[in-house]
Amino acid sequence: MNGTTVWMRFTAIAMLVIPVLDVLVRFTVPGGWIFAFVFFLGAPVWLLAYGLLFWMSLGMLRSDSTFAAAPKAPRTIIATLVWAYLACMTFFCLFMSDGGDADYWQSPGGHLFGVELYDSSAPEFLRTAEDLAVRGLPLGFLALLAAAICYGVLVAGNRRRRYSAPSEYSVSGS
Repeated sequence: MNGTTVWMRFTAIAMLVIPVLDVLVRFTVPGGWIFAFVFFLGAPVWLLAYGLLFWMSLGMLRSDSTFAAAPKAPRTIIATLVWAYLACMTFFCLFMSDGGDADYWQSPGGHLFGVELYDSSAPEFLRTAEDLAVRGLPLGFLALLAAAICYGVLVAGNRRRRYSAPSEYSVSGS
């Protein structure tokens, strides 16, 4: 097994585990309106994202898949886009503050650093991290969308080439 295959399998497993850990991290702080808005009202988007991750991970885990037969460069690009999505989502889940009252907001990252209140006295790095988390959310979804499109095109193209290749049993016109 070469290094690319190991990296693809590691990526596929991470695609299944990291989103679950991200949601569990959100439960370390009391849920508020941001949690409800993002995870409950945004459930169709999250379910679609999990579905895409599951679909792509199946091809990455199987050694006989059309994805495994694809060239190294497109597989690496897809895996990199998936890691960008995972990084953006993890950052969002860690540093997006949550709470019902503007005077008492809490993020799992802030809780980890021992900051119990997210108000005017919150450290600047938490405010910066939250700003980056908000910007990272749409960028993460764009990276996942790009990865899914590239994956679909790659798999469909390889499947078409695999089944359209002439075989010794084909009848040729002479």
